[in-house]
Amino acid sequence: MMEIERGKGIGGTVEVLRRPFEHGEPAGPLRHSARSALMPWLAADDLADAMVVISELVQNVTQHTGGGGELVLTADAHAITIEVRDHSPVLPQVHPPDTHRLGGRGLLLVAGVTRAWGARPERSGKVVWARLTTSAAAPGEAAA
Repeated sequence: MMEIERGKGIGGTVEVLRRPFEHGEPAGPLRHSARSALMPWLAADDLADAMVVISELVQNVTQHTGGGGELVLTADAHAITIEVRDHSPVLPQVHPPDTHRLGGRGLLLVAGVTRAWGARPERSGKVVWARLTTSAAAPGEAAA
């Protein structure tokens, strides 16, 4: 179930989406929820980048953990933070591209379209996060 919070958080940060997902769940509804939540915050090009990042991070959870997770999107006037939580303690590793392997380029793609990304362990697993700079004004602010 999708939860959207419209109030201000710490330092002007707003949680715009918190959505759990299950292993094997179709990705379309999750992407649709994320797109709808981020549209007021991002220009079209930035939104496309955010959707790539969300797809890659969620796919990593379902491919490498065998379980589900939770997508959390937060925003402030300057950036969007995408967090994907799961129950595996194994932190992701970036591998150089290998012409003999089909996959393995997702985190390189995430690194290429974000300002920063990383992972941190948590008591019940880990969080993989990525931060995208916004080029549009936050909702309710006048565009410069």
